[in-house]
Order: sequence, then structure tokens, then C-alpha cells
Amino acid sequence: MYCKIALSVLFLVFIVTMTLNSEDASKLPTTTVVVSRQVKVEAELAYTDEARMKGLMFREFLAPDAGMLFVFSVVEPQGFWMKNTKISLDLIWLNERKEIVYFVTAEPCKGDPCPSYLPMQKAKYVLEVNAGFVKKNGLKLGTPLEFHLPPEAEK
Repeated sequence: MYCKIALSVLFLVFIVTMTLNSEDASKLPTTTVVVSRQVKVEAELAYTDEARMKGLMFREFLAPDAGMLFVFSVVEPQGFWMKNTKISLDLIWLNERKEIVYFVTAEPCKGDPCPSYLPMQKAKYVLEVNAGFVKKNGLKLGTPLEFHLPPEAEK
């Protein structure tokens, strides 16, 4: 009897958590990142401290044409880690001209502390997409990407 109640409570917590995570994602504005004429990414925008801190944590799935674009007010080396991130990602750092200055494939963190990913180049933006995206699309250092930001993200 107690086992059934415990399982029911765990299931309810799981459903509520998944609902909250999907609701949080839908609240973020998006932009289309144009990689090439054939390749576009619908990216959620993370331009507030809260959104940047949460990033893609706890996500179980990321659509092949989806991602998250982190926008920073200061152009400097932007460090990232994969704490609580459940999917492998390509992290793509972009300078203020939206050109690729660094990229890496990062696996979910399985230990503590999590490794940090810090480019040697300064960046204004970081695009997170599914692992393998950079290789699949032949991206290289210096490749320009195109996107437009809403005024509130331009701070």
C-alpha cells in the first residue's frame, strides 16, 4: 500500500516538474539563427541572468532545429559548464559581429565538480545546439551567423 502511494507521489512530482520545465521554456522569446540558406535554428533567447543561469538544464530533448542563444552585455571570454544538463550539446561562441570564434562539443556532467568550457576568444553570444551540429553543417571559425534580437535583449 505504502509503495503504491510513494510511486503515485513520485509520478506526480515527475509530471509537475516536466510541466514546469516546458512552461519555463515557452516563456522565453525566440529568434531564428540563420546558419546557411538551408539551415536555420529556432533559438530561445537567454539574455537575463536567470535565463542564462538555467540555460538548457533539465531538458530531456532538444529538437534538431532548436537551440538556445545566450546574449551577454559584456564582450569577454564566456565560461560555460554542463551542470544538470542531460543532453550533449555543441557550444558555439560568437563575437560581436556574430562570427564563430570558438566551438566545442560538451557532454552532460556526470561528476562534481563539472568541467568548465572557456574559450580563449572574447564573445558576445553563445549558441547551444545538439551535439554534432557543427560537424554536420561544416561550421568553421570565422563563419558568420545571422539573427535579430528584440530590443530588450540588446542591452
